[in-house]
Amino acid sequence: MHIVLFSSQAWPIPAGTFEAQHHVSGLQGTLDDLQKLVVGSQPDLVLLGGFEPNDALIEKMETLCDTLPNAAVILMCTSPQSGFLIRAMRAGVREVVSPDSPDAIAAVVARAEARFHSSRPAGGKISRCIGVMPAKGGDGASCVVANLASELSQTPNLRVLLIDLSLPFGDVELFLTRETAMHHLADFAVEIERLDGALLEGMTHHLATNFHLIQSPQTIDQLLHITPGYVDRLIRIAVQHYDYVLLDLQLDKISLSVLELLDQLVVVTTMNVPSVRHASQIIRMWESLGYATAKLSIVVNAFSSKSIVRIADFEKTVGLRVSRVLPLASDGVEASLLKGTAAVQLKPKSDFAKNIHAWAMELTGRTPTEKSIWQHFGIK
Repeated sequence: MHIVLFSSQAWPIPAGTFEAQHHVSGLQGTLDDLQKLVVGSQPDLVLLGGFEPNDALIEKMETLCDTLPNAAVILMCTSPQSGFLIRAMRAGVREVVSPDSPDAIAAVVARAEARFHSSRPAGGKISRCIGVMPAKGGDGASCVVANLASELSQTPNLRVLLIDLSLPFGDVELFLTRETAMHHLADFAVEIERLDGALLEGMTHHLATNFHLIQSPQTIDQLLHITPGYVDRLIRIAVQHYDYVLLDLQLDKISLSVLELLDQLVVVTTMNVPSVRHASQIIRMWESLGYATAKLSIVVNAFSSKSIVRIADFEKTVGLRVSRVLPLASDGVEASLLKGTAAVQLKPKSDFAKNIHAWAMELTGRTPTEKSIWQHFGIK
């Protein structure tokens, strides 16, 4: 792998940061030199350091990322503001790390090398990674993703993993189980260096033989273990061992870092003014990051005739068609939370369950069907 270090001044490379198999080039210049010097080197990984986090840097990085779409561009910056971080990610920067941390640099290189060799599972198996994000809190994304994952797991021989990335305190498990998980998301960070299929399966919470869950951490101190790089590696390992990996997301640093791994992003919104506004902003963000609109789905949740905004007006505003409309299912959701069982299993004849069933069948390429009386009794 060819690694280029570009800085405004002499930049010493910490001893032992780079493995011997990597070809490392150190380049020095101004922002105006960035495009000419770096692109000509044809790098696989670019580390930028020594520049002020300002508009000029964002502009140059965006041009570089557009020119080198297959290279990972990493910015070395000390204590950047959150607004700058978001703009850097939108420009195409993979990660922002401290230049004073050799361990962080080494971890960046390791992740880039994993992507360089292969980002797809071995053996030709293609998994689907689907992220589900609410337009705003209270739109029911966790309920939707929990029920979709549960319904997907009803397909024979289909392995499904649900990861709760709705931080800091996600609660997707409330819709699925009352059992206490032995491990949470932060526990996987400790084992990430030796994590393989067997250990992954052993640490996940088994809701069924083919349906597993990784819950979000339960305390603030556990959150410190969760970084974008760690989550990236966890997902890349997971897609090698599951047919479907579903992510419960929200708009934060962690979720932004995994967008490139998604086969599909589902934005769940209700038809009220604040949610519609936020949904529109997420759509614009997705487009500004350069991701294909075909990978973006809009799902209207808890829809009723009393909804404030009409779907036709919403579609006209955002310029996209709604992919699916889920009806209001307050009774089924409340029962689900009380019993810790997916609403699609508690009330399979409800309109909500039928819509989720049709969605799951569409994803798996099967024809939506009604369960026979024998299937309801577990005979067939």
